[in-house]
Amino acid sequence: MNKVNHLIISNSMDFTTDYVCHELNYRKANYVRINRDNFANYQICFDVSDENLEIVIDDQKYLVNDDNLKSIYYRAPVFSRDSYQNHDLNKQLYRSQWSSFLRNLMIFKNVKWINNPAETYIAENKIIQLITAKHIGFKIPKTKITNSNNYSLDEKEFIIKSLDTAILKNNKEEEAFVYSNIISNEEFKNSNINQAPIIMQELIEPKIDLRVTVIGKRVYAAIIKNKDGNIKDDWRKQKDDLKFIPFKLPKEIEIKCIELLKYFKLNFGAIDFAINNNDFYFLEINPTGEWAWLVESSGFEIYKDIVNIMLGDRIDSF
Repeated sequence: MNKVNHLIISNSMDFTTDYVCHELNYRKANYVRINRDNFANYQICFDVSDENLEIVIDDQKYLVNDDNLKSIYYRAPVFSRDSYQNHDLNKQLYRSQWSSFLRNLMIFKNVKWINNPAETYIAENKIIQLITAKHIGFKIPKTKITNSNNYSLDEKEFIIKSLDTAILKNNKEEEAFVYSNIISNEEFKNSNINQAPIIMQELIEPKIDLRVTVIGKRVYAAIIKNKDGNIKDDWRKQKDDLKFIPFKLPKEIEIKCIELLKYFKLNFGAIDFAINNNDFYFLEINPTGEWAWLVESSGFEIYKDIVNIMLGDRIDSF
């Protein structure tokens, strides 16, 4: 039976994980990748008596336990962010029970996690993020969370966004993603939002969008622009002509970014900022954020730093 040193939990179509696997192969590391969409094709058994996990993939047996396992790269979401009502019974059972199984892998406490689901669960919450960032010393936009149009920001326009990542499906089974949007105060006061809380946030204008990716104590920063320059609203709406320009962070901002990850006990985090008049406004942190596009667009070799932490080649993780 093959003893596993490094475990990767992902999806077969996730090319972000492909970068990590390629680097692990290059370094001849001992690892196994299991994909959420292929679980039914594996044989998996966790023996509680000896705390051994056995995985059979294509007739190959792999043993995962605390004696041999050194790291877990966890690319699976902690929350299942969709409604089960649109799935048949088999898919509902598949998603709910495998999600629970993955969360239970937290039993492996003596390994290097990127990131541990328990820490990810806490760090994904927007209110906790903003208050923590404020206490660390980041500037944050004026923000309210409400389900009533009686509570408005004293601004002509402001940003509204979902409190959690919102991926919805309509009756045609078409998927919709809820982006941040600019709304006028008048529109807000004439709206009905009592069904769910939303985030209202000060519109930082003009602004420069900044994505900061932190792995351990290594920090990468890129300014995001389109062909016309800076972007007024949510840059994720811009499908084409985006540019990701490497940017040198002020040292004090870099230190605070590392401090934020340390507080949440994360080894990886993608942080979004809005820059206005040399002020850096913290917007949010994503513990499972995407980064593959920064490899091609900005030359950031993020996968090498992730593998460094997994293999213990650099002592700068938490």
